[in-house]
Amino acid sequence: MAQLRTIPLAIAAMGLTVDGREISEKDIDDIVATYNYKKYGARINLDHEFNWSGWAAKNLLNVDIKGGMLGDVIELTTAKNDEGIKVLYAVLSPNASFVQLNQADQAVYFSIEINRDFMKSGQTYLTGLAVTDYPASTYTDRIHFSQKDKADNTHAAHTNVNSTPSDTDLLKVSLALDEAAKPTKSLFKKLFNFNKDDDDMKREEFAAAMTDALGAPLLQFSQALEANTLATQALLAKQGTTTALVDDANTDNLTDTSTDKPTAAFSALDGKVDSLVGQIEALTKTVSDAIKDPASTTTEGEEEHLGENGKYHNLL
Repeated sequence: MAQLRTIPLAIAAMGLTVDGREISEKDIDDIVATYNYKKYGARINLDHEFNWSGWAAKNLLNVDIKGGMLGDVIELTTAKNDEGIKVLYAVLSPNASFVQLNQADQAVYFSIEINRDFMKSGQTYLTGLAVTDYPASTYTDRIHFSQKDKADNTHAAHTNVNSTPSDTDLLKVSLALDEAAKPTKSLFKKLFNFNKDDDDMKREEFAAAMTDALGAPLLQFSQALEANTLATQALLAKQGTTTALVDDANTDNLTDTSTDKPTAAFSALDGKVDSLVGQIEALTKTVSDAIKDPASTTTEGEEEHLGENGKYHNLL
């Protein structure tokens, strides 16, 4: 699965925690200054259960997740919120287990795990992050993953760090729980985004895809038209012969018996052509709908949670 990113989320605030412990200004400043997920990445777990997170999810929350850990903390920042409180913000990379828990509305708040003398440096370091049913610190965000595009809220969240939207959207990603279930661009979306957003499809591949998509229906249509033309010509020839016989014999019976079968054959072929025309019209509508519905896009950028050069700044 591609690495997913969230917008910055409030995971702790300076001052007393709910249970009476204290997060100092130095703690927050140290955490922001020292954190390097490539040096020592803080992993996300359930309720401080660490490797037992999967067991806790299944037996305590009745959510059978895949694996134990829930993702990683990518980067940290700090700013004062609207009430002037210094807040610690984190960009997270959640995995499928985290999303699954969140879909069940479980473990929606945060509780930080710190070491105040990390590697005997005298500085505080974020060593882990737990998601819990109740916030450990004040002013933390309640996380809710969504696929909806909320451009206005996202823009506000990125231009003003004090804005803390209630819903935290992923970067246009699927909430599927495994790679196989991950949605892919449909054939027609790929075709009609050619030379726009998708550099993977070459001209030869485009031509081959068009042939695969339209070749068989058009061939059937062409064959049906050819058969219909031949049948019509044969029918007209027979009708011409029959008319001549009728004129010579001056009898109605010959006309009735000799034209019934060709007429029925003509009607059957005409019906098949109408059916194929309907299929072609349905195919045309599918193509039209695919053009109107833009292909989904994700970012796999590892260093920048906004995507390549801020390309996805308007997506949550």
